[in-house]
Amino acid sequence: MIIYTGVEWIEIIFLGGLSGALGQGARCIVGLKKLGKQAMSEGRPRTDLFDMARLLTSFLIGFIAGSFTAILASPELDKIQIEQLLAFASAGYAGTDAIEAFISHIEPNNSENITSTNKDYLG
Repeated sequence: MIIYTGVEWIEIIFLGGLSGALGQGARCIVGLKKLGKQAMSEGRPRTDLFDMARLLTSFLIGFIAGSFTAILASPELDKIQIEQLLAFASAGYAGTDAIEAFISHIEPNNSENITSTNKDYLG
Protein backbone atom coordinates (compact mmCIF):
# COMPACT_ATOMS: atom_id res chain seq x y z
CA MET A 1 0.00 0.00 0.00
CA ILE A 2 1.28 3.43 -0.97
CA ILE A 3 1.25 6.15 1.68
CA TYR A 4 0.75 9.68 0.38
CA THR A 5 1.35 13.10 1.87
CA GLY A 6 -1.46 15.65 1.90
CA VAL A 7 -0.04 17.42 -1.15
CA GLU A 8 0.15 14.13 -3.07
CA TRP A 9 -3.52 13.41 -2.24
CA ILE A 10 -4.45 16.84 -3.60
CA GLU A 11 -2.46 16.11 -6.77
CA ILE A 12 -4.26 12.76 -7.19
CA ILE A 13 -7.68 14.31 -6.60
CA PHE A 14 -7.08 17.15 -9.07
CA LEU A 15 -5.48 14.93 -11.68
CA GLY A 16 -8.41 12.54 -11.55
CA GLY A 17 -10.91 15.38 -11.39
CA LEU A 18 -9.52 17.22 -14.37
CA SER A 19 -9.39 13.98 -16.35
CA GLY A 20 -13.02 13.26 -15.36
CA ALA A 21 -14.09 16.75 -16.42
CA LEU A 22 -12.28 16.18 -19.73
CA GLY A 23 -14.27 12.98 -20.25
CA GLN A 24 -17.48 14.85 -19.48
CA GLY A 25 -16.40 17.53 -21.94
CA ALA A 26 -16.21 14.93 -24.71
CA ARG A 27 -19.74 13.85 -23.81
CA CYS A 28 -20.94 17.47 -23.89
CA ILE A 29 -19.49 18.13 -27.35
CA VAL A 30 -21.58 15.34 -28.80
CA GLY A 31 -24.63 16.56 -26.90
CA LEU A 32 -24.20 20.16 -28.05
CA LYS A 33 -24.14 18.98 -31.65
CA LYS A 34 -27.42 17.11 -31.06
CA LEU A 35 -28.87 20.20 -29.39
CA GLY A 36 -27.99 22.32 -32.42
CA LYS A 37 -29.69 19.87 -34.77
CA GLN A 38 -32.79 19.75 -32.57
CA ALA A 39 -32.97 23.55 -32.40
CA MET A 40 -32.66 23.78 -36.18
CA SER A 41 -35.38 21.19 -36.75
CA GLU A 42 -37.72 23.04 -34.41
CA GLY A 43 -36.83 26.44 -35.91
CA ARG A 44 -35.75 27.75 -32.51
CA PRO A 45 -32.51 29.37 -31.42
CA ARG A 46 -30.06 27.05 -29.67
CA THR A 47 -30.14 29.31 -26.61
CA ASP A 48 -33.78 28.33 -25.96
CA LEU A 49 -32.68 24.76 -25.24
CA PHE A 50 -29.32 25.48 -23.57
CA ASP A 51 -28.96 25.62 -19.77
CA MET A 52 -25.54 26.82 -18.54
CA ALA A 53 -26.16 25.78 -14.91
CA ARG A 54 -26.88 22.24 -16.03
CA LEU A 55 -23.74 22.19 -18.17
CA LEU A 56 -21.55 23.36 -15.28
CA THR A 57 -23.20 20.84 -12.95
CA SER A 58 -22.38 18.06 -15.38
CA PHE A 59 -18.71 19.13 -15.46
CA LEU A 60 -18.67 19.12 -11.66
CA ILE A 61 -20.13 15.61 -11.58
CA GLY A 62 -17.48 14.49 -14.10
CA PHE A 63 -14.78 16.06 -11.90
CA ILE A 64 -16.07 14.24 -8.82
CA ALA A 65 -16.37 10.89 -10.62
CA GLY A 66 -12.81 11.21 -11.96
CA SER A 67 -11.51 12.19 -8.53
CA PHE A 68 -13.09 9.19 -6.83
CA THR A 69 -11.69 6.90 -9.49
CA ALA A 70 -8.21 8.33 -9.01
CA ILE A 71 -8.47 7.91 -5.24
CA LEU A 72 -9.51 4.28 -5.65
CA ALA A 73 -6.76 3.62 -8.20
CA SER A 74 -4.04 5.14 -5.96
CA PRO A 75 -1.55 5.64 -8.80
CA GLU A 76 2.15 6.11 -8.32
CA LEU A 77 2.44 9.82 -9.00
CA ASP A 78 5.81 9.59 -10.71
CA LYS A 79 4.66 6.74 -12.99
CA ILE A 80 1.16 7.65 -14.17
CA GLN A 81 0.38 6.06 -17.50
CA ILE A 82 -1.94 7.29 -20.23
CA GLU A 83 -4.24 4.32 -19.62
CA GLN A 84 -4.84 5.56 -16.07
CA LEU A 85 -5.69 9.06 -17.28
CA LEU A 86 -8.09 7.60 -19.85
CA ALA A 87 -9.71 5.52 -17.11
CA PHE A 88 -10.27 8.67 -15.03
CA ALA A 89 -11.72 10.45 -18.10
CA SER A 90 -13.97 7.46 -18.78
CA ALA A 91 -15.19 7.62 -15.21
CA GLY A 92 -16.17 11.25 -15.78
CA TYR A 93 -17.97 10.32 -18.98
CA ALA A 94 -19.84 7.30 -17.62
CA GLY A 95 -20.12 8.47 -14.03
CA THR A 96 -22.29 11.41 -15.01
CA ASP A 97 -24.82 9.09 -16.65
CA ALA A 98 -24.92 6.86 -13.58
CA ILE A 99 -25.27 9.74 -11.12
CA GLU A 100 -28.02 11.43 -13.17
CA ALA A 101 -29.92 8.13 -13.40
CA PHE A 102 -29.58 7.71 -9.64
CA ILE A 103 -30.84 11.25 -9.02
CA SER A 104 -33.86 10.68 -11.27
CA HIS A 105 -34.88 7.71 -9.08
CA ILE A 106 -34.41 9.62 -5.83
CA GLU A 107 -36.30 12.72 -6.94
CA PRO A 108 -39.25 11.45 -8.97
CA ASN A 109 -40.63 14.97 -9.41
CA ASN A 110 -37.47 15.97 -11.27
CA SER A 111 -37.14 12.83 -13.37
CA GLU A 112 -38.92 14.43 -16.30
CA ASN A 113 -36.47 17.35 -16.18
CA ILE A 114 -33.47 15.03 -16.32
CA THR A 115 -34.82 13.08 -19.27
CA SER A 116 -36.16 16.14 -21.11
CA THR A 117 -34.67 17.63 -24.25
CA ASN A 118 -32.62 20.00 -22.09
CA LYS A 119 -30.42 17.01 -21.24
CA ASP A 120 -29.44 16.50 -24.89
CA TYR A 121 -26.40 18.73 -24.66
CA LEU A 122 -25.11 16.48 -21.89
CA GLY A 123 -24.73 13.61 -24.30
